[in-house]
Amino acid sequence: MKTLHLTFLFFLVFSYSHAQTNDRIKGIETLIEKVLESTKTPGCAIAIVEGEHILYANGIGFRDIENKLKVDANTLFPIGSNTKTFTAALLGIYRDKKLLSFDEHPSKYIPNLKFYTDDLNSNLTIQDILGMRSGLALHDAAWSGLPLDDRNLLINRIKFLQPTSKLREKWNYSNWSYLLAGAIGENITKQSWEENVKESLFKPLQMNRSNFGVPGLLSDQNVSLGYQVIDNDPNKVDYREISAMRPAGAINSSATDMANWILTWVNNGKFNDREILPKNYISEAIYPQTVMPTGYLPDEEYNGIYSANYGYGWIVTNYQGHYRVEHGGSIDGFRSTVVFFPNEKIGIVVLTNQSDYEPALIIRNILSDRMLGLKDRKWLDEYQQRLEPIKSASTVSNKFVKAKTKTSVPKLPYDISGKYLNGGYGQLDIFMEGKAYYTIFRNRKLRIIHKENNVFHAVRVDAPDRMGMPALHFKRDENGLSNLLFVKFESELEPIRFERQ
Repeated sequence: MKTLHLTFLFFLVFSYSHAQTNDRIKGIETLIEKVLESTKTPGCAIAIVEGEHILYANGIGFRDIENKLKVDANTLFPIGSNTKTFTAALLGIYRDKKLLSFDEHPSKYIPNLKFYTDDLNSNLTIQDILGMRSGLALHDAAWSGLPLDDRNLLINRIKFLQPTSKLREKWNYSNWSYLLAGAIGENITKQSWEENVKESLFKPLQMNRSNFGVPGLLSDQNVSLGYQVIDNDPNKVDYREISAMRPAGAINSSATDMANWILTWVNNGKFNDREILPKNYISEAIYPQTVMPTGYLPDEEYNGIYSANYGYGWIVTNYQGHYRVEHGGSIDGFRSTVVFFPNEKIGIVVLTNQSDYEPALIIRNILSDRMLGLKDRKWLDEYQQRLEPIKSASTVSNKFVKAKTKTSVPKLPYDISGKYLNGGYGQLDIFMEGKAYYTIFRNRKLRIIHKENNVFHAVRVDAPDRMGMPALHFKRDENGLSNLLFVKFESELEPIRFERQ
């Protein structure tokens, strides 16, 4: 163990010294510090790889503002949906071992799996779920609003979730797809998804710092806190445990660990001359499997960035003439982006502790331009220019909302308390405390305020000027009692119907 530690330390020292002589990344700390300051982002961790080497791995800024604790290359950050590439890669490994085929239906490996439509029950394949072309709507509130710890119980909700499109008709981002991918691996190995990731990926890639979920963060000393900018000031937010949905977004990692992960991808699945991921899987995973929406057409503002497609947990785009493979990760208080250019064998990891995506993307683009030898583009200046009209509008809007919430709350026109059930979304409890109504959604207490007629708003107790979920629409029976509740969680579908129990 001591020898392994010394070898790893030598590798890092070699990488850092190599970075010092690389003109492309000289002075990047100053640029990144400016981005952090301008976007009110407390800190970030960065890794840059090229060929078989880590050129740069470092932390900039703070992981804990109050205690002035700095980020370093080993600080843990939740990486959100960048977890999906790990989950998909497991199935690539199992396929290489002849344990499954991507042409098979997921129900072969998940007993009692049922979907909303006969087409999905008959024709869906594992390849469809990895490429996000099942037609399943996002339905994030169905797992995050009223979460479950049991993966099998969560999977049982899928049969109640209506798709937004037909199978293979178009790309639909879906965390549910990667929940299923994780469960397929569990049923093949008879181990948990977490054990599969540790055994097949973390251990051979020497990702010794990486772990899972909120328990993993709380068990470590060198971890970042998460922040959200409110009124131009970063405010600490609680860690988010996504429970049974972990295969879609629960890995915590560091810049050094993620550098090993991305080194494997730029070297066709090899790490330290050992094959970790099958080469044929690498080729498929970064190949366009599903065309993404038309919002990725070239335009004047983002000329040179277009033609987005989805692979297996990766987004494939044209970046100023370079084949770019990337993905983002989002979870309360954190954003991450991982990108690599397979032809140039260059990879970049950016982990930030602020809930806005822009800081991570700005840093990623600055570093990409530097590493590819492209003309420097004023990414931060462009972001600030776009932000100005938004700031003005939000200032007016916030003043209006806050003024409204200062007025006294009128008595509700009828009793809405009770337990409201939907098979896909679970049970929403509405209860009284004193003279006010409340509910719990996404582990957050919300106060329910009458808006008009049968429409109610659920506002955050900790931030009364902010909605905690979409508007609640009640329907009363002939006796005047609320017996149905409708909430429009999905923009492309009719409101979700909850029945009073």
